[in-house]
Amino acid sequence: MSKKLEDKRLVFSQGGYLSILSVLLVFIAWFTVTEDGLGLVRPVIFPSPSMVFEAALSTSALIGNDVLYTMFRVVTGLVTGVVLGIVVGVMVCFSEKIYYFLNPLIESGRPVPVIAMIPFFLMWFGIGELGKFLLVTLGVFFIIVINTIESIRNVPPIYVKAGQTLGANKANIFRKIILPSIIPSLIGPIRVCIAISFTLVVAAEFMGAQAGMGYRILQARKMFNTDVIFLGVVMFGLLSALVDAAIRKSLNYITRWTERA
Repeated sequence: MSKKLEDKRLVFSQGGYLSILSVLLVFIAWFTVTEDGLGLVRPVIFPSPSMVFEAALSTSALIGNDVLYTMFRVVTGLVTGVVLGIVVGVMVCFSEKIYYFLNPLIESGRPVPVIAMIPFFLMWFGIGELGKFLLVTLGVFFIIVINTIESIRNVPPIYVKAGQTLGANKANIFRKIILPSIIPSLIGPIRVCIAISFTLVVAAEFMGAQAGMGYRILQARKMFNTDVIFLGVVMFGLLSALVDAAIRKSLNYITRWTERA
């Protein structure tokens, strides 16, 4: 416990305090330009901290329910897209027949913005959960499958040859060499997918939903409730940061054997 406390103190003394300072400066600037401070910006354009705080109190029940819906859509789509992307990426690299079958589909679908499919998803699946789930899953899948393929291709061949020389079969090579080599390189793409997942969920909730943070922002826009809109933006930032921190810590623990700068 004391070792962890010493590490935190070391990080703070080396510059961790700058993170706190940057957040404080943004809050001070926000306070200053809005009606809580100098009133340089009208509330209808940019709400003040007190307005956002009051909106959080008055809509806490609705916001809580919306957060649950949004997080469910993000997490289910994110996890499914990551798992499918890794599995398909591995299959493509380990089987020439699967590669020739799936590669044209992956390469032709990858450049297409998934958001462009929202009108079709609405026609096919309505405003139910299936369309939102597939939207997030597809967006994450294409990022992960490409990164998985490239990560496997970048595994040093000498590692594989050494395993084969020692008598390892394909299963052992994958489990002992390939998988430990690619997981660290997938941490970055997975973190990117977290932001993509929230973006796609917002777009889906804008187009058709009865609950969720995107839906709440859209309803507030119709009524010019900029305080609720800004509250929704802040909530998206907080939720994304929490999910990112949880996944980053989990993956760093799983790959704790990896050397890092």
